[in-house]
Amino acid sequence: MKTFLSKAGGLLRKSTAQLILVALVIFFGIECKGTFFTLNNLISIVRQVSTMGIAALGISFLMISGNLDFSTGQVYALVGTMTAWLYSLGLHIVPAMLLGLLSGIAIFCLTCWISSRFNINRLVISMAVGTAVSGLACIIAQNKTLYGLPDSIKWLGQGYLFDVIPISMVLFFVLALLVAFVLKKTYLGRYLFAVGGSEDVARLSGINVNRIKYIASIIAGLLVGVAGLVCMSRTFSGSPFAGGSLSSDVISAALLGGVSVTGGTGKTSGIVTGVIIIGTLSVGLNMMGLNSNSQDIFKGAMMMIAVVIDSTSKKRSAKS
Repeated sequence: MKTFLSKAGGLLRKSTAQLILVALVIFFGIECKGTFFTLNNLISIVRQVSTMGIAALGISFLMISGNLDFSTGQVYALVGTMTAWLYSLGLHIVPAMLLGLLSGIAIFCLTCWISSRFNINRLVISMAVGTAVSGLACIIAQNKTLYGLPDSIKWLGQGYLFDVIPISMVLFFVLALLVAFVLKKTYLGRYLFAVGGSEDVARLSGINVNRIKYIASIIAGLLVGVAGLVCMSRTFSGSPFAGGSLSSDVISAALLGGVSVTGGTGKTSGIVTGVIIIGTLSVGLNMMGLNSNSQDIFKGAMMMIAVVIDSTSKKRSAKS
């Protein structure tokens, strides 16, 4: 009986994100009186969170390796702003997008270098870097949103596959499959989990810890940059204010999905579930007529729940 209860408890802990999502869907389905359960609404939820989801996939590489980065929203905004600004200067949109992506990768690598070189927690460095990046984006855009982008980029954020499925949603799920493959089936994935579990043990095992951190930073910068470009395409503009609460939303989604705040654990399926939870919460509360301030309260509560679950799971694992 004890074995059965132990296995059931373990299964419930592993399925926490899925249970939360089911509970939210049932609640909003009842509260919104049938308007929630429509194909268009469900597709709209995933479409709205696709950019956050792509960014969360990138940040998961950092979190699994034991690093938190709070500059996600600022880098996300900078990539779109940088691309729009370079295009306004006469550069073709393709190299402008590539340079925008490179700027995102460079910032994450800079944060990684400062953290490793001076042995300072990455979270602290990222907060300082994020503030500087936000200022840089505002200077580039002169504190305004940049318009005048070419119609050729609309397909990325506004296009549909077969006139039904948003391309941004397809991109999110394709990238999720690629990330799942990397984390499960490659040496890089194993090394990321090893570094997140214990840097000292990983180092003694012959893993180049700093190299793994830089690779995680490059992937995170690339995917956050891709998310920024999708946002730029969707809004058809480059805005230094586009990041908003993205940093906290991304970390909340990853934590809800089972990625540990201290590193070493996490699954791509959990991250996708966590992202959809955040999207379901936002759309459902909107349909109930609650404003953004009220939504922030619920999102904050979700983040606290995620942290408590993570902490409790760690303690139980340590005891066992």
